[in-house]
Amino acid sequence: MSKISIIVASEKSDKLYPAMILASTAAVSGWEAELFFTFWGLLALRKGYESSGVSFDYKDYGGKLAEAVSSGAIPDWKKMMDQAKATGKLKVYACSTTCDLFGINEGNLESFVDGIVGAAYFLGKAKNSDITLFIS
Repeated sequence: MSKISIIVASEKSDKLYPAMILASTAAVSGWEAELFFTFWGLLALRKGYESSGVSFDYKDYGGKLAEAVSSGAIPDWKKMMDQAKATGKLKVYACSTTCDLFGINEGNLESFVDGIVGAAYFLGKAKNSDITLFIS
């Protein structure tokens, strides 16, 4: 069985969407998929989080992404997360070191998070992946 592991290190929409599109496509295609949210990416896992836009380099395109989401042309990244989680093929992890650094605990995280784990745990799982990506 194929597997993809993705490290997400940004909370910006222009980073969350590629991670979610790849992970959800993999999951609905029968692949195992894992997302590891660390540093600024971890902020996107907080309950009630709303995307803070796009990275500075892509600022001019942020409106196009927002328009595509509001019109329904592209689903909200959390809806993609829910669809991928429903396959049973996607696991979502929060970085324990970053949680400690930012004062975040399980109670602060969305229900779709499968656990708070360390880098060593995630690397142990990612080492058997066919594809490993770092999105920051």
